[in-house]
Amino acid sequence: MARRTLYVFMIALSIALASISFRVSPASATDAAKIADELERSWPDWLPDLDKCPADVMPARDVAPDFSIERCSAAMDRCLDRCRKGDASGCYAAAIALGKIRAGRLTEALFLRACTLGIVSGCTNRAAGMDSGKGGSCALRTYRLACDRADPWACTMSAFHLIRGIGTDKDLDRARSALSRSCLLGEDDQACIYGKALLKEIDH
Repeated sequence: MARRTLYVFMIALSIALASISFRVSPASATDAAKIADELERSWPDWLPDLDKCPADVMPARDVAPDFSIERCSAAMDRCLDRCRKGDASGCYAAAIALGKIRAGRLTEALFLRACTLGIVSGCTNRAAGMDSGKGGSCALRTYRLACDRADPWACTMSAFHLIRGIGTDKDLDRARSALSRSCLLGEDDQACIYGKALLKEIDH
């Protein structure tokens, strides 16, 4: 039951993490898919190794995301070129835009590259893609570290594991502490909404 609950929650998380509202035209979606296919076939050196744990490559200094999903979706090649050149926001935007079309290995790599370049939410997103099986311990370490770096979704996810005892001992006090940071981006943020639901669960 715990595994099924985690799966459902992870689906909600993946939707919420990429919940920025925008429309992808059929033409731009087709172009983006072709570019994604080419990158996955060639897998250039600038794309990271997916065996790396986000917690181990998260830099000491954070970078504030500055991107437009609409622009990235309309010109995926430019967005990816920015990512290749070391622009964290380009990587993060490309990961979200591609995830709307077709999530997969490339999307995970782009989130991880955004993470290594300083966008903490990129680390959380990549951890979410590892949050089962052998990647569970890495995901939990990443959530904890990213929560310490004030990423609301990481705090909500860390609390979820602590409440359910998934990959760690149950600890409701630590869960409450993590949830106290789930609303750093406001009451309407999805991390806050799910965080409040978890808090209500443990307080009743």
